[in-house]
Amino acid sequence: MKTQFLLPALLISGVLGLSACSSQPQQVALTPSIEVNDSAQHSIIAAIKSQDLRSNRFLISIHQEGEEQAQLISSGSNLRQNIEQQLSSAWQQQGIGFVPDSPNLITIDILELANKVEESSVKHAASSVMRLKVTIDTPHKTLSKQFRSTHTNEGAFSVNVSKQSEAMSQQLSELLTQIANDPQLIEVLEYQL
Repeated sequence: MKTQFLLPALLISGVLGLSACSSQPQQVALTPSIEVNDSAQHSIIAAIKSQDLRSNRFLISIHQEGEEQAQLISSGSNLRQNIEQQLSSAWQQQGIGFVPDSPNLITIDILELANKVEESSVKHAASSVMRLKVTIDTPHKTLSKQFRSTHTNEGAFSVNVSKQSEAMSQQLSELLTQIANDPQLIEVLEYQL
C-alpha cells in the first residue's frame, strides 16, 4: 500500500525539483573595451563613483511565444564596477588622475541596460537598449549628460545567448568609447574661474 503512494510522490517531487532548477537564470559576461583618443592629454584630478539604478538587474530576457514567464539571464560579474573601471582606466590614459577626496566628482549612473528577445518557433527578434548618465560636479560647474544606444537584430529559430552577449559587449564598448572621448565632459572638468 505504501509503495502505491511512494512512487507518485517521488515522481512529483522529481518533476518539481527539475522545474525549479531549469528556472534558475543563466549568467553571461559582458566584456566591453574602450578605444581612447590618445591625442588629448589633460592634467585633471577627480573622484569617481557609480550607481546601478536599473529597476531590473538581468541583462537578457527571453520571451517564448505563448508562455507567460520569461527566461532571465543575468551578468556573471559586477557590471557597475566593470563600467566604472573601464571608464576610469580610459580617462587615466588621457591624463585624468583619481583621488577619493577631489572636489571634482564624476558620477556614472546605469539607467538602462537590457536586451529583450521575442522568440517563436521559427524566428527571434532582439532589441537592446543601453542608457548611462554621467554627471560632472566641480566647484564652478555641473554637467549631466545622458548617453543612449539601441540595437536590434533578428534571426532564425531560437536565440543564441552567447551571440547576444557578444553583440551587447560590442554595443557597450561603443557607448563607453563615446563617453570616454566626450569633449564636453572634459571641458567642464578643466574649467577654472
